[in-house]
Amino acid sequence: MKIVILDAATLVIDNDIDFSIFDEYGEVIIYQATKNNEIKERIKDADVVLCNKTLMTKENLEGAQKLKYIGLFATGYNNIDLEYTGKHGITVCNAGSYSTEAVTQHVFAFILHYYNTISKYNEFVKNKGWVEAERFSPFMEMSELYNKTIGVIGYGSIGRNVAKVANAFGMKALVYSRSLLEDPNRKKEAENEGMIKVIPIDEILKNSDIVTMHCPLNKDSELMCNKEFFSKMKKDSMFINTSRGGVVNEEDLVMALNNGVIGKAALDVIKDEPMRPDSVLLKAKNLVITPHAAWAPVETRTRLVKIVSENLKKWLAGTPINVIE
Repeated sequence: MKIVILDAATLVIDNDIDFSIFDEYGEVIIYQATKNNEIKERIKDADVVLCNKTLMTKENLEGAQKLKYIGLFATGYNNIDLEYTGKHGITVCNAGSYSTEAVTQHVFAFILHYYNTISKYNEFVKNKGWVEAERFSPFMEMSELYNKTIGVIGYGSIGRNVAKVANAFGMKALVYSRSLLEDPNRKKEAENEGMIKVIPIDEILKNSDIVTMHCPLNKDSELMCNKEFFSKMKKDSMFINTSRGGVVNEEDLVMALNNGVIGKAALDVIKDEPMRPDSVLLKAKNLVITPHAAWAPVETRTRLVKIVSENLKKWLAGTPINVIE
């Protein structure tokens, strides 16, 4: 069996990930990166393709007559033409829940960046501000997380974990989940178990000091964080997105930040990745951006590769798991 890995470099820093885990399944061909115009040639005789963000479109797939399996080094699968794979009997499996702890950690890194002003203090000290200070403790404006309210939009594994950590800080957790709102019994059970309150989005925006996005990108969530959305938030509130860039109208976010509609924001995902040089986000005030890195601790990436390997093993055994329909 021929296994082709198309974008290994998206998973590796200084060779810290070992892809030999796939050798037991067949001949493994590893490409560090694959341009769109190279995909067709590289997968034409592959039985299995493993990729992260490489585009598996109809145009790129239609010459791969032997292809029966696509394994994703990711949870998201919007780079796969599922209509084509479905018609041609190609199984697609993703790696869900591998990054729950890492993304949760990143969310609170964003929050503490603002609430504890660590970078400002560090800059102040490195510029001899403390050396020249008259006071022993030349502090800046800071805030406690205790008793603050966090609004969690989307209550999958990451949303649940974020609410759990918020509880540990003594925060109040408000949650939006359409499925829970539609099922009173499940809603009550989730509220009791997670120490949360499940309410509609508008109520979350009105009452939260921090709003954090953890929903998938689909027709319902696309561009949901827009001018109207931000206008319903508190003026000093914080907005965080570590889900998918497509849930945010970036022009409306910049307008909200630059005009004091909301206080601050932090993004790990944006609409166009890598960032375009003319991105409107570069003109925003009070905005912190990391380059889609929340999932990238070495432990997280190692776990991801193991999940992808297990997915492939289960498919070969005729008992596939994590299948995208």
